[in-house]
Amino acid sequence: MSSGTRLRYCFLLTLGTIGPLLVSTLAHADVFPRRGVSKSTGARDGIYLVLRDVGDSPLSASDVTRIRTSEEQTRRFYAENSGGKFDIAYDHILDVPLTLNADRTRPEGWFELAENYVRSNYGIEPEDFHLNVFDVERTTPDPNQGWSGIAIIPSNNIAVQPDVSSSWGQIVVDHELGHRIGAPHSGAYRAVNDNNYKPYVWDAAAGQYAVYNSDLHGHQAMPLGIHKDEYGNPFSVMGNISHEDFAISDKLHTYGWLNEDQVPELSELGEGTYRIYAHDTLESVYNDANDVYGVTETYQPDKLYGLTYTRRAERFNTSRGQFEQYNQELTIEYRAGRGGVQFYLDNAVIDLDLEGGSDRNNRERELESGKRVSDLDFATSVFYTNTEGEDFLSFNPPAPTDVWDLNDSYFDFRALRGYSDEFGSFIDLQVTALYRHPDGDYNDDGVVDAADYVVWRDNRRADPGTLPNDPNNVRIGTAQYQTWLDNYGATKFGGSATAAAAVPEPAAWALACLALIATRRRGRA
Repeated sequence: MSSGTRLRYCFLLTLGTIGPLLVSTLAHADVFPRRGVSKSTGARDGIYLVLRDVGDSPLSASDVTRIRTSEEQTRRFYAENSGGKFDIAYDHILDVPLTLNADRTRPEGWFELAENYVRSNYGIEPEDFHLNVFDVERTTPDPNQGWSGIAIIPSNNIAVQPDVSSSWGQIVVDHELGHRIGAPHSGAYRAVNDNNYKPYVWDAAAGQYAVYNSDLHGHQAMPLGIHKDEYGNPFSVMGNISHEDFAISDKLHTYGWLNEDQVPELSELGEGTYRIYAHDTLESVYNDANDVYGVTETYQPDKLYGLTYTRRAERFNTSRGQFEQYNQELTIEYRAGRGGVQFYLDNAVIDLDLEGGSDRNNRERELESGKRVSDLDFATSVFYTNTEGEDFLSFNPPAPTDVWDLNDSYFDFRALRGYSDEFGSFIDLQVTALYRHPDGDYNDDGVVDAADYVVWRDNRRADPGTLPNDPNNVRIGTAQYQTWLDNYGATKFGGSATAAAAVPEPAAWALACLALIATRRRGRA
């Protein structure tokens, strides 16, 4: 055994377990992993292989100390992210000398060579462990290697090139471990307009696409042809910018560290004001007797740590040259110390704040406190790319589908102020449902009734587009009157304003209009 070997005991928790390993929902109870039921849960074991040339000095005690320090950071990070559901320790830190190439690059088949060395010289089977970390810092990167770390999926092997005691090395090892237990990369949508990327918006009045310009079109979070920076999320270790917590979608769907009560489906909840707690504030704790990391208090079972919702959207298929509908899931989360909530689509954060510009390192991405955004304002029709020079218009795309032909309702979000209580930091998010106003609702109040006739009458001969909810692209006249008549009684919620609503007879609607006009005149008098 090398000097990096440790003894570690694993326990199967039962109802009779006594002591700090017992998971409890009581306030301020330390929480540690139970028996693992998935690759992202449980107290797991790994081995750490330090590759070097046969002529180099062997692994030293100071090397082991440096690696153990990094290991502790990894264990604390995963304990805090998982809410005490996952821990992983290096049972062995092993010196693995190989004959490197003359330029100190690794020989072909070096993964297998290193594993076979461990089998032959230490009597250890690498496949028996949840994780094998191959530290290749003392080797030269291959020409055009292109990676600082790599996870070999579906195996248990990851490799790390930089020094794990550096801040970048720590990001890399925890990023690759994230892949090992199932997480994808965490990206960001960035409306970059340069020689490599050119986003567009649909100009309905002109009937054509226009190059997106925030000065002309306002801030649009997801213009077509937007750059999806695969590693660009500055808030998650699964990007390549920071060492921050996993996104809520990973904690919910990928790892099972949160459940659907803690991150519920907004479509089932409906309108309301929701208190969302920061999911990145848990504190790790170590149990020396059992060599296991957990948290001083886990995620509260009755608190919200995010929201998720599914809607119909469409994405552009480049091979077919058309938009195709699909079910799209968005998630909303809050992080401690931030000034708003973050929206995610397809494992990438949506930029809802123009202030940050196009810099990939900027953190001004949230819907800030005091501001609002409507669900129908972004990502209903999507085409994003991470291929430089891929121009959306080169595919001759058709016009996008009207948002109201995709969904009958949307949400309007307003981020309120953030506070804190005994359970942690939180922000309140106000959610209001948006419904399509029916054609003929010329006063835009959600109901087609006699009041809309008055608006139509007062705007006769006006230019096309003067009235809201007017599908007729002609001067205001008989076409709009017929639309009002055809939709009389309709409401934005669907159906009619009354159980027996019907198109009024001419005398009936005339009397109604006269009554309404008389009422308004009395009011003005």
